Order: sequence, then structure tokens, then C-alpha cells
Amino acid sequence: MQGLGLVKSLAERERELAQKLEEAQKTAEAKVAEARAEAERILEEAEKEVERLTTEYNEQIEAEVRRIEEEARKKAEAEAQKVIAAAEGKLEGAVEMVLEEVLP
Repeated sequence: MQGLGLVKSLAERERELAQKLEEAQKTAEAKVAEARAEAERILEEAEKEVERLTTEYNEQIEAEVRRIEEEARKKAEAEAQKVIAAAEGKLEGAVEMVLEEVLP
């Protein structure tokens, strides 16, 4: 009879171990699912941050381009005024020279 008791004991131990293994597998699956959900959340946050930074940098670049264009326009206008002033001065001198030649 001891053999029968030993077989029963081993069978009970096997059931206990199988149950523990099943519980461990369920726990592991739940942890994996939780980790995947967390990874997905982190990835989504990172993608949103990339979008935000891209928009921010594009706006900064556009603002800098507008500033540089305005600066270049002002410099061009100032240079044009200098050229116009110099041309007007030379024009007056040229007119005087022509008048002196034409009108004695």
C-alpha cells in the first residue's frame, strides 16, 4: 500500500507543480502585455514630442529666414539710396559741365 500512497503523493505534487506553472505563465503573460502597453505609450509620447519639436524648429527657422530677408531688404534699400544720392550728385555736376560747354 505504501506504493499506492507514494503514487498518489507524486500525482498530487505533479498537479500542484502544473498549477504553479500555469499561474507563473499567466503572470508572465500579463507582465509581457503590461510591458508592451507601456512601450507603446512611451513610443506614442516620443512620436508626439518629435512632432512638437519639428514644428517648433520649423517655426524658428521660418522666423529666422524672415529676419534675414528683412535685414537684407533694409541693406539693399540703404545701398540703393547711397547709389541714388551719388548719381544725383554726379548728375548735377554733369549738367553744370554741359551748361558751361553749351553756354559760354
